[in-house]
Amino acid sequence: MALRVVQWNTGIVGAAGVRAIAEHPRLELVGCYAWSDDKVGRDAGELAGTVRLGVEATRDVDALIGLRPDCILYTPQFPNVDHLVAMLEAGIHVVSTSYFITGRSYGAADLARLDAAAKRGGASLYGTGINPGFANAFALLSTGVCQRVDRVSVFESVDSTNYGSAETWEACGLGRPVDDPALPAMARATTSVFQDAVEMMATALEAPLDEIAYDVEFAAATETVELGYMTIEKGCATGMRQCWSGLVDGRPLIELPIVWTLGYTMEPSWPVENGYVVEIDGLPSVRSRIEIVHPEDGRGPDFGINTVMPAIHAIEDVVAAPPGIVLANALPLPAARGVTRASGV
Repeated sequence: MALRVVQWNTGIVGAAGVRAIAEHPRLELVGCYAWSDDKVGRDAGELAGTVRLGVEATRDVDALIGLRPDCILYTPQFPNVDHLVAMLEAGIHVVSTSYFITGRSYGAADLARLDAAAKRGGASLYGTGINPGFANAFALLSTGVCQRVDRVSVFESVDSTNYGSAETWEACGLGRPVDDPALPAMARATTSVFQDAVEMMATALEAPLDEIAYDVEFAAATETVELGYMTIEKGCATGMRQCWSGLVDGRPLIELPIVWTLGYTMEPSWPVENGYVVEIDGLPSVRSRIEIVHPEDGRGPDFGINTVMPAIHAIEDVVAAPPGIVLANALPLPAARGVTRASGV
């Protein structure tokens, strides 16, 4: 029988989730949460830019929990811990792309609430995405050829101009004057889930860390940047370069550097890989590149599908996992099971 899934939110990631659940042979979309009032009562397929699916979006949290789905695919812009606790206590498994890998970035109190709720309800909570998430699992898999590991780096370098989420970039501090003293703290808070990924990778490698460090710098727009979904004035931050590092004896063992840019006129102007570069220093050393190539259909890249598919493919394993918080290294190898051409998809 297909697993019954509720999609929580229909933004960039959530819309991709609706489409993927609807087309997955082992999943069934049974409910959809609407963050804004203007989406209430509308068909989830319509909101996701596909055919009507016969599932109406609602803001009624109790009604969606009352559906008793096997899993909720949780993809809001920012998480609501009270909602997550209610889901888990009701025995509903949750797969999240909303700033969750280990829960460290949520703080000790909320992490304890979530773990306790999951165990009371007999449910599992798992967080993933493209990065953090899949790219970190890819790096861990790559260490499997090494006799010794001295450093692991997962470098995300992306022209994010087409990721039309002003709320995301404003939360990071982009669009503010580049010398605004609030910028580093904003960027740190918004990207703190990457410290979860550092922690998860260290746990998988059985490598205790001394500390997790963070640094960031910003690029200023050299002219006004019109993005359609937001405007960045000259002299304001339009790019950021940052790194979360897991340190041992003052040296990085795990590094997660990130470059995000909006528009094409900035100083400094960092080169962009438009992908993910995995580097492992050790015996032997390993270098891999992940480049995601979208169809050239005139609509631009669908960044939502990059993020949501690692979550979609994890649903069956999370439903089968023991209650509590589940880490990526505890799950089977992530793969697109059941949706290959040989599967009739």
